[in-house]
Amino acid sequence: MSILSFSSLRSAAKRQGFTLVELLVVIAIIGTLVGLLLPAVQSAREAARRMSCSNNLKQNGLMIHNFASANRESLPHSTRQADATSPKRVSWVTRCLPFAEEKNLYDLYDQSSSSNWSSSVNNSGGTIPNMVLALTRIPALECASDPTSGTAYDADPATTTQPFAYPTDGSIAVANAGKTGFSTNGLFVATTDYSPVVFVDPRTPGATVQKYVPSTGAALPKTRSTTDKGVGSAKGDGAMPKDYTGTTNHRLSQITDGLANTLLLIESTGRPFHYTRKGKTAPGSDTNARVNGGGHFRPASDIIFGGQLATGLDVASADGDPAINISNGVLVTSPNDYNGTNYGTEGTSAPFSFHAGGVVNSVFADGSVRPISDGVSIRVFAAIVTRSGAEQDKLDN
Repeated sequence: MSILSFSSLRSAAKRQGFTLVELLVVIAIIGTLVGLLLPAVQSAREAARRMSCSNNLKQNGLMIHNFASANRESLPHSTRQADATSPKRVSWVTRCLPFAEEKNLYDLYDQSSSSNWSSSVNNSGGTIPNMVLALTRIPALECASDPTSGTAYDADPATTTQPFAYPTDGSIAVANAGKTGFSTNGLFVATTDYSPVVFVDPRTPGATVQKYVPSTGAALPKTRSTTDKGVGSAKGDGAMPKDYTGTTNHRLSQITDGLANTLLLIESTGRPFHYTRKGKTAPGSDTNARVNGGGHFRPASDIIFGGQLATGLDVASADGDPAINISNGVLVTSPNDYNGTNYGTEGTSAPFSFHAGGVVNSVFADGSVRPISDGVSIRVFAAIVTRSGAEQDKLDN
């Protein structure tokens, strides 16, 4: 081989690698492609999460109808008796457990008149108290788009309550080995992202219904701080109104506005933590900023509709205020402290989701699942909440 040929081979061998400029160009191209593809991937993932949420609501709608079929058209509802001698509090979720493939959990649950969802002793002869059973997560009640899905727990926000005071540090309870109690106290009620809207608050601007007519016959609207004992149902009730007397029973046939026009369940995600469109509310003096609601066994997780301020910090003050999806409820802080003048001990949740596009998923009484735009007016949303309001307002979709 000649000297010239040997030199040519060496030069060719040297030219087989990339130059620094070429390498940087390739990296830049790859980065651009990733930047273009990432939103598409994220969009596809959110579409899958939203579809999963819709499927959950479809299953919950079927669950409620199966309950009604087995109970002479009676719909499941939460019971929250105001009578101190019978403080039984049972969620609609608890009543539906046999129809959600949770028959074993239902059989273990103590439903005696002297017990409620937070009882630390089982009064029905069982060994596992309701407060420990409440730790059980039910996947069909959780939206995949909720950043707290599978991890959040709730409790009664009272400063002193059974079985212990609300843990403001956000700690989660740990059951002991025998499941007869907790080895570590903390939040203990697994959450649900789906709740019924039990009634329209009569003070809601833009809504013309009146929920409460006291037993005295005086046509005065109920304030959030008064009790409901002895109060009958009225036009402002939702499809699954809360039972405050222990005797209320609502049927599918009472939904005279039409099953396709009446809401059964809607999303209220992120609970018990407080979220707005800007994200999770930063803790203040309470290290665990929250709404009152979220636990699947808690009647307080049912929603009272009152619209929202644009800040997401309170209910609406004008009929032009947003109806839904500004926040997942009102903070249990001043001026809406737990057991305060605005809500009393009622739940403070509101319709809210983490889905893209400004929609909140829902299921109607006919079993249809529909996304509701956050542009819906207070008047129209109030109309789909009520089961017998005879309103003419309808959803566009």
